[in-house]
Amino acid sequence: GGIPLYMYEGGRQSGSKTLGTYLSQRGETMLSPAVGSLVEDVAAAKPGKASLSLSPSAENDGMVKQEFSPTTQKEDSTEESTASTPPPDHELITEAEHHFKEDQLLAAARLLRKVRDNSLLQDKHIKVLRRAHDCQSFVDSLKSPVDDESEWTKQGENHGRHESVIYYKMEGETGTHLTARVETPIPSTLLVPLLSVLNESELYKTWLPSWERPVRLGVTKSEKLGQAGRVNQVLAVGTASPWPLAEREVIIGAWAFDDIDSCGDIAVRLKGLHTNSTETDVVIPPPEGRAVRADFDGGFLFRKCPEDHPALVIKQDTTLERTDNDGNTDGEQEHVLLASFLMYVDPKISFLPQSVINFVVRTVIGRMWEKFLSVAEDVKDGKRPRHRDAIEEKRECLYDWVDERVEAMFERLNGSSTSSTDDGTVEGGERVDDDVESSVENSREYLSYLQC
Repeated sequence: GGIPLYMYEGGRQSGSKTLGTYLSQRGETMLSPAVGSLVEDVAAAKPGKASLSLSPSAENDGMVKQEFSPTTQKEDSTEESTASTPPPDHELITEAEHHFKEDQLLAAARLLRKVRDNSLLQDKHIKVLRRAHDCQSFVDSLKSPVDDESEWTKQGENHGRHESVIYYKMEGETGTHLTARVETPIPSTLLVPLLSVLNESELYKTWLPSWERPVRLGVTKSEKLGQAGRVNQVLAVGTASPWPLAEREVIIGAWAFDDIDSCGDIAVRLKGLHTNSTETDVVIPPPEGRAVRADFDGGFLFRKCPEDHPALVIKQDTTLERTDNDGNTDGEQEHVLLASFLMYVDPKISFLPQSVINFVVRTVIGRMWEKFLSVAEDVKDGKRPRHRDAIEEKRECLYDWVDERVEAMFERLNGSSTSSTDDGTVEGGERVDDDVESSVENSREYLSYLQC
C-alpha cells in the first residue's frame, strides 16, 4: 500500500520496496520534518507528483545520503491542466538520458523530477538525481554573495593583472579545516584556455607553484586514475607537507557540467574520494606508503559577472574590447565572466601553528590562483607547447565540443530575446531543487555539509 521507490544503502540498490517497509527495516525515519509521521498516509495523499528530495550528509567519503520525501505538489488549475498534456514518462526519461550524455546534468535532473511513476527510475537515474542535487547546492553556494557580517574573513584583493577577491575561514575542532573562496572577473576569451588548463590534470605538476620556505608545500604528483566520458575524471594529487608530517594525498573525482541553456553556467564539481568509494567506477587505491589521505571538496563555476561584484573594475559596462595575442583591439566587444573557486580541505592535522595558517591564507592561495590564470593566458597566447599539443590531440573528441558549448554561452550572453530571472534561470524555467526555499538556504546547507 506504499509508494514503490528504488532505495539505496551505501550506494547499492536494495530493491523496490514500499516506503513503510523500508523504514521499518532500517529502524529509522529518513523523511523530512515536513512529512514527519505521515508514512502510512503517503498512499492516500491528494493526487499529485511524488518528488524525490535528496539532501547531503557527511557519510563515508562525503557521498550524499538520500532522503526520500514524498511531497504533494500544488494541483494545477483546471485551465492549466487542459491547456497542455505532460509528456509520457518514457519520453522524459529518454530526453533526460540524452542531456546526461551531453554533460547537461542539471537539465537531465529537471526532466527526471517530472517522471510520475517512480518505479520507472533505474539506479542510474537515481544516481543522476543525487549528483544533480549536490551540484545544484554547490552552484547556489557560489552564487550567494558574501555578507560583510558573515563568518568569512576577507583576505584581501589582488590588484595585479587580474582583479580578485579572496575569502577564507578556519574551522573544525582543531581549527585546521580550511574553506576558501576566490573570485575573479575574466574576459570571455579566457574561458576556453581556463577549461583546458583544468582538464589537463596530468600537467598540473608542471605549473603549480611549490615552496621550501618558510614551510615545505607543493604538489609532488598529479596522476589521472580514470576517465569517464568527455569531461569526467578521477585523479590522484600528492602534496608535500612541513617536516615532520607525512605527505598528504587526495583522490579527486571531477565532474564537469554545463547549464548554459537554462542560466548560462559552466561548472566543475570536485569531490574527495576514499578507498571503496561508490561514487565512481574507478577503483580507488589505498594511500601510498606513509601518505595520509586528506578530505577535499569544492569546484569551479564560470558565469556572467554580476555588475555589482566587488572585483569588477568596470562598474557601468560588463564588456571589454577584444584583443588579439599582441594586445591589439579589433573594435569588437567581449563579455566579462566571473570565475569562482570554492574549496574545503581537512589535512588531517591536529594542530597548525598560526604562522603556517597565515602563510597559507595570505600567500599560497592567492599565488596558486594567480598562477592558474596566468597559465591560461599563456595557453591562449600559444606559449604552453605541452598544453597546445594535448589540446590538438583531443581536438575532435573534446575541444571542438567545448568551443561549441562556450559559443552557445556567448550567444546567450549577447542578448537573446529570452529574459532572465534574478537567480539566473531562464524566465519560465525551473531549478533542479524545486523544494528548496531559496538559494541562500541551499548554500548554507552545502557549506554546513562541507564542515561536517
